[in-house]
Amino acid sequence: MAAIERGRMEALGSAARDYLWLLDRGYSSEAALKLVGDRRQLPREERMILFRGLAPSARAASRLPLLVSSPRGRRLLLDGHNQALTVMHYLEGRPLFLSNDGLLRDAGGSHGRIAREELFERALGLLAESLASAAPSRVLALFDAPIPRSARHAASFGELLAGLGIAAEARLEADADAPLKRAPPGSAVATSDSAIAEALAARPAGEGLALFDAARMAVARLRASSREGEPEEPWLELRSLLEEPDQKARR
Repeated sequence: MAAIERGRMEALGSAARDYLWLLDRGYSSEAALKLVGDRRQLPREERMILFRGLAPSARAASRLPLLVSSPRGRRLLLDGHNQALTVMHYLEGRPLFLSNDGLLRDAGGSHGRIAREELFERALGLLAESLASAAPSRVLALFDAPIPRSARHAASFGELLAGLGIAAEARLEADADAPLKRAPPGSAVATSDSAIAEALAARPAGEGLALFDAARMAVARLRASSREGEPEEPWLELRSLLEEPDQKARR
């Protein structure tokens, strides 16, 4: 949250309300972002927060019930690059925020380009440690083969999980989204990819699928270890940002 100046929060809130109003009335995200971003003169980072952090209200509401705080005892399918990149962007000091569907996302916009491999490896380690504490029954970590050095990423993550005593498999996929969208009933999926979350929300409720925010758990553990008794800094939460100022004053 520190990466966004507190003085910008009111302006960002107004822009978020305008942007969501347009989304809920059928505007494409690109058209809505240009209209609001240009009118409000938003910098690139704030436009990215709106673009990645807000889904149409009905879609966001359909994903929220899938969120679980723990995958304990479940089979967990992990969107490897997606989740590790979120952790890496936190390590780089980029802003992270809770989207209106409840998932942690970032304003990184790296599109699979990993400039600092050593930082990405550290993110993989932090993610693996958080999964060990979450105690899923088994982990299947899927990595996107087109991303450079993806074979190394999958192998490294598999070794990390094995070293932590987690029953796991890490493998490459030409498109990791497809098997994640087809996750077996009863399993949990760790991702912040909107298309995957949308596909899971569209499946029958009786399948017992869940969304688990592994990146959020990893970042929360890292934040807690670095606070040293200091009060926890709140997340930038877009659902709160959408509230009108008088609504917040009444709480």
